Amino acid sequence: MQIKDYFLSSERNDYKPWIISPQALGIFCLVIWSLKFLVPTAVIYAAPGIDATDLMARVNQERTQRFIPALVTHSSLTLAANSKANDMLARSYFAHVDPDGKYVWPKIEAAGFTPYLTVGENLAMDFSSAGDVISAWMNSPTHRANIVNEKFEDQGMASVYGQYEPSHDSVIVVSLFGTLYKSIKATAPAPAATTPKPVATKPTPVTPPTTPTTPTSPNTLPIEISEDAKIGATATEDKKQVNVNVIIQGSPTLVTAALNGQSITLLPGKVQGEYVGIFTFNPTEDLSAATVAIEARDKAGTKTSREFNFAENPAVAPNEELPVGHIPVSNEAQVVKVLRIVFGVFAGIYLAFLTIDGIIIRRAKIKRAGLHPDSHILLFFLVATITLGYNWF
Repeated sequence: MQIKDYFLSSERNDYKPWIISPQALGIFCLVIWSLKFLVPTAVIYAAPGIDATDLMARVNQERTQRFIPALVTHSSLTLAANSKANDMLARSYFAHVDPDGKYVWPKIEAAGFTPYLTVGENLAMDFSSAGDVISAWMNSPTHRANIVNEKFEDQGMASVYGQYEPSHDSVIVVSLFGTLYKSIKATAPAPAATTPKPVATKPTPVTPPTTPTTPTSPNTLPIEISEDAKIGATATEDKKQVNVNVIIQGSPTLVTAALNGQSITLLPGKVQGEYVGIFTFNPTEDLSAATVAIEARDKAGTKTSREFNFAENPAVAPNEELPVGHIPVSNEAQVVKVLRIVFGVFAGIYLAFLTIDGIIIRRAKIKRAGLHPDSHILLFFLVATITLGYNWF
């Protein structure tokens, strides 16, 4: 027998190909039902071990290394974050807006964080470690902006593990930021000035004048260039651009960057202490072994410099923003989509062979005992529908 005789009806297999046999249908059912048990164990969507306290500490680390004050943990924001995380698990949605069309702001007010000046929210799911969550947020311009926003003073975090949907257990992380209005306390009125009565005093000898001393200026932070610098290249047909983004402590009066014989002045960015600039080179310029030298000067003319290795990797274009609703999700969730495609292709091929067999038998007007493609097709649809509904949706 040839291979096609296992799949197509012909005189060589007495119009009884193996593909429509009960054994073939049994193997198909075994494969698709085994996915129900293999996928949850082979693919881990998220581990229940992400600690919210660790996440908040990592957020503060990202801020302090950029010379931005650390956030204070606020119990009301933590309560609101827990409420939002549990609501997303209970109603199987993952978005800044819930199914009722509401943002998290009412939950924040209900938790007691009011009146607030400003608030913000970061979300993540399907991650297995705190480091991966922070890395995803810092690589997203909109989420990074919340973490390094100098206007925020408080934070609250929730990391909740549970069943997001059938056969999909996950960790959902909600990070809330905010600043309350500061109340101004009334000060007691100053006592009325009274004219003191003259008091007779003995004349005292006049001491010789002392040499005046120059008043000392208040302490200022020294200039320090952070190791956290983002340097990358973007190339087009007519030019090659190198984007530089560096964080500098203190109050430099001039910040410059030098690369491959070219020097530019870095300008203040949107974040406190951030300085940005762009080099422009010919598209054929070789920058593979180049280094970027950053130099900052203070009012006294003191220079501080640091060099950074440069690799010609594509960089994010300046001022690029992610579309609304783009929230970090682990790549592991994509495995399920791949398995759905594999299942669909496998089921489609099996159904095609059953259909072809039915056409051949009807045209040849062959009657065979015990094997009917119509019943196999009906049973196939029943098994496939149950499996898709139970395992995937």
